[in-house]
Amino acid sequence: MKTTKRKAMEQRLLEERREALETLGRLDDSVRATIDTDDGELSNYPQHLADEGTDTMEQEKSFLLASAEGRRLYQIDEALRRMYKEPEDFGKCAVCGAEIAAERLDLIPWTTTCSKHAEQDESSRTAT
Repeated sequence: MKTTKRKAMEQRLLEERREALETLGRLDDSVRATIDTDDGELSNYPQHLADEGTDTMEQEKSFLLASAEGRRLYQIDEALRRMYKEPEDFGKCAVCGAEIAAERLDLIPWTTTCSKHAEQDESSRTAT
């Protein structure tokens, strides 16, 4: 990968990282707000089961989103580490060593595999 392309990719990864951190911050704030405030009860009964279920579902949804965003942040950080430690290997498939297509890197700049091996990995996960 050429130096200019690598620099552009670094800027893109840093921007993606910033966005992921902002999203995690917003999710954290929303979870804290849900825990710290009234539960917005729908009935006159305190601690009604339907209210409890709604609150729990919203918290679980926020945790799930935070978990996915955390994985994305981890993958971005790993891509930046690869870029800084082994710049000659950045943009190459970890399985076969071939160059990852520019279109794929534009879509998923933190990817470690070419399209062929990403498809194989996906199909092996769904088969189990």
